[in-house]
Parts: sequence; C-alpha cells; structure tokens
Amino acid sequence: MSQLAEPIDQLPAVLTVDGLDVTVSGGVRAVREVTFAIGRGEAVGLVGESGSGKSLTCRSALGVLPAGCEVSGGRITLGAAAGAEPDTALGPGAELTAFSRKQWDAVRGRRVGAVFQDPASYLNPSLTVGRQLTEQLRVGAALSRAEAHTRAVELFTAVGLHRPEEVFHQYPHELSGGMLQRVLIAIAVSCSPELLIADEATTALDVVIQAEILELLQRLRAEQGLALLLVTHDLAVVAESCDRVLVMYAGEIVEDGPTAEVLASPAHPYTEALLRVASIGAWGRRELDIIPGRPPETGAELPGCRFADRCAHAVARCTEGPVALHSLDGGRRARCLRPAGLLGEATAPVTEGASV
Repeated sequence: MSQLAEPIDQLPAVLTVDGLDVTVSGGVRAVREVTFAIGRGEAVGLVGESGSGKSLTCRSALGVLPAGCEVSGGRITLGAAAGAEPDTALGPGAELTAFSRKQWDAVRGRRVGAVFQDPASYLNPSLTVGRQLTEQLRVGAALSRAEAHTRAVELFTAVGLHRPEEVFHQYPHELSGGMLQRVLIAIAVSCSPELLIADEATTALDVVIQAEILELLQRLRAEQGLALLLVTHDLAVVAESCDRVLVMYAGEIVEDGPTAEVLASPAHPYTEALLRVASIGAWGRRELDIIPGRPPETGAELPGCRFADRCAHAVARCTEGPVALHSLDGGRRARCLRPAGLLGEATAPVTEGASV
C-alpha cells in the first residue's frame, strides 16, 4: 500500500474523471458517466470482465482511443480537484478532453506515462532499446545525447535490469518479456510523470516476473509520489498493490472504495460474484465457480440495473428505473438498491416492496 506520510484521502488529485461517456460505432455508449479521482502517490485498481469499459476509460485519459471511438460527455482533468474550473493550458487543471494533438504530445510521456500488455508490440524492432529510451529523453526532457545516454543507463539500473550498458545496445527481440516490460516502464517514467497508467501490464508475465514488476511499481510510487492506475483481471494483484479499487460492469462503475474493505465486504452483487469466482487463496478448490448469464451487449439501453438479470438478489424494482451510484460510509460507493444487505448491516433479505 501507499508509503506516503500524507493520508491518501487528503492528497491532491492528479487525475479527475468526471461523468465520462465514450461512444463507439456511431453513438453506441460503451462507457457511461464514469467518475473517479486519483491522488498523488495513490494506486487505484480498475477491475471487471472483458468488455466492461476499463481500457476505453484508460485510453480516454491518454487521448489514444481507437478509430471510431470518441469521448462524448464528461471531462478528464489533469492536476485539479473535482469541481475545479477546467483550464486548457498544460499546467494544473488542464482539461484533457479539449486537447489538440499537439497539446496531447506535450502531456503523453511527460506528465502521463503508460505501460501496456505485450511490450514488444510497443517497441520498434529495428532500433535498440537504448536508442528508443534516449530519444524519449532528448525530446521529453531536452537532454543532450551524452546526458540522455547517462540517464538511460541510470533508468535501466533503476528498473532492475542487470548489465544495463549491455541491455542499452540490445534490440527488443534479444530480451525476455519481463525485461521488455522493464524497458517500457523505464521509458514511461523517464520524464518523471505524475501518473502512470498500466493496462494489463503484468498479464502475460509469469508469476515471479509479475511480482517483481509490481514491486518495482510500488517502489516508484514511494520514491516519486507517482500515481498509478492499474487495470487488471487479477483481484490478487489488486489486493496486493492498490489502495483503492474501482469495479466496472457493462460500461459503468458499480463499486468504489478502499481495497481491503471492498474485498472483505463487497457492497455490490457483481463484486461479490467476482470474488466468489476468483476465490483468492482457495487453492484447494477443485471446481471452478462461474457468474451465470452474460453481460448485456455493448451500448444496450436497459431501464434499470445492468447486472439485474445475473443477480441472485434482484427484485422487480431493480429493473424499473436507473440505479444511482450511492455514497456509503468510509468513502465507498455502490450502484445497488440494497448495498447494506451485502455489507452485513441488514439481518433479513430484501423482498419485493421492501424499503431501501
């Protein structure tokens, strides 16, 4: 967890996402009114099934949405607290959704870094990894060729690459997956960004290398006050690495809160189902559990809760109208009409017509 002296909930916001909507294929809403903030030095995990909108949310914050996708509502603010007036300048309060390509080029790699799954696909196979890092340093940090070389070797050392001078002159195909991910992290943090977005950055690595990469990210947070948005399918990774967790389902955030509390007592049936399927630590279990049914089609317009047809707790009113993201005690939120029941605050199950 965070090693900063200042409490997480008092840290200044590095990234604020307020009511984000993303549409695909000419108006289909794939991300719906997503709102959250990340403080300096805070690690936030973003979890959910494939297609839930996690990567679209992250790519919106990086200005790299795929062709045919666009931010259609809300705003993304860099370095300002929620509710602050947006500023299209590159300083604190910059409103990213209004940026031109030139303005994005001044943010990506400088104030916001990114690491993705399959690092080899993000590196140029015809250039040595040292040259690719030095180019980033010369453009992003305005270093001379000699200064960039020295700094690149220091960064390769800092991310745990053995014989960094030798690695500097190697091509991507000469390095292992774990080494390539360390190279990509070195490039991502080379200009001391405020925020690092890691989208499934450890998914393709074996468990030993995965643990080393996560330990590296934790160290960078402690040393640089780096904020981290970690997208993963692995709840064990979230439990080990994140201060707070956001749970997404069918384009919406359905639960948000301190990681330990959410994993110990989920307030939304979908989070409860994810934990049941994952069964963190239940290594002796012989049968795999599943979540019955399937998520709604991307962009499907439903009158009520989007998880209702898969939920064991659903009642008629769950499908009668929109379900808001309710604030709960302890800085938690849940998009459910009966969060108290899951938190153990209710002694009887909810029945048709019962009050919330």
